[in-house]
Amino acid sequence: MSQPSQPSQPPQPVPVTEANVAQFLQGVDAFVCDCDGVLWTPQGPIENAMAALRALRACGKKVYFVSNNSTLSILDKLKAEGFPVEEDEIAVPATVIARHLQQAGFTKKAFVFGVEFFKNVLRRSGIHVVPEERTAALVDENISRCVEQIDLDPEVGAVVLDVDVNIRYIDLCSAASILKSRPQCLFLVGATDTLFPLPSEKIAMAPGPFLKLLEDITGRRAEVFGKPSPAMVTDFLQATHRFDLSRTVFVGDALKQDMGMANACGMQKLLVFTGVTRPRDLDSCPAELLPDFVMDSIAAFARLLEAHPGGPQGPQGPQRKD
Repeated sequence: MSQPSQPSQPPQPVPVTEANVAQFLQGVDAFVCDCDGVLWTPQGPIENAMAALRALRACGKKVYFVSNNSTLSILDKLKAEGFPVEEDEIAVPATVIARHLQQAGFTKKAFVFGVEFFKNVLRRSGIHVVPEERTAALVDENISRCVEQIDLDPEVGAVVLDVDVNIRYIDLCSAASILKSRPQCLFLVGATDTLFPLPSEKIAMAPGPFLKLLEDITGRRAEVFGKPSPAMVTDFLQATHRFDLSRTVFVGDALKQDMGMANACGMQKLLVFTGVTRPRDLDSCPAELLPDFVMDSIAAFARLLEAHPGGPQGPQGPQRKD
């Protein structure tokens, strides 16, 4: 009697080492790098990360950047770390949402939950952002008075959600009312993370819980522009620079957001362990989110490429182990 077949094991990630880095680079034209957890952490820059990026460029590889973080200028931060980069080589939700609205010929007001940096990106693209001013005034703790302040501005044609550390109850009610009553109103979201990764027991909520709140109340589903959606790569970076996604490596530190984005774009997946993921997490990782390659840190490229200056060119790099 034949033995029952055993379920096949998913391919296991390949560590990038001195022994295979040359072959690895043969199948790569470009790198798309996440920033938080890959290039820096809340404690500061990751040592030799910038040296690694310079080494990749020196051997002829294009280097681009994506981040769900629209609260600061990634351009200024990279330049401050000594890495020259152009604005169109960086994609964050704010810039991609602004381009999307421009290309759609959007002329109405956008009701925006976001920090001032995020809002200013939209404003510079000609988007009329509301609420126009922050207010620290307390609301009268009377439900009837609260209802009176819910704003159903007829000129609002989009609700945009991202990180907003000054989010207000009345604004959430206004946005929900607009989305519920106007099916034609756009509903766009940048980052969908649930929490910000913190090196402590403290919890800091990201936009995810507020997104779920608005979706549950209104029955609407937002169009996502942050990771793991492919939009920052396919609609911005690849649309601008026309690189081959199959010969591009996405470097990230998160399984769902980063490896998920790489899957959605058809890119090769390289996971580093300087951010939110640890090697033990791969034991329980869904097969589709397993990376193709792993490294302790992107900084290792600075050392590995010293032995392989110039960067080999040629056919496909090493395959994952079955």
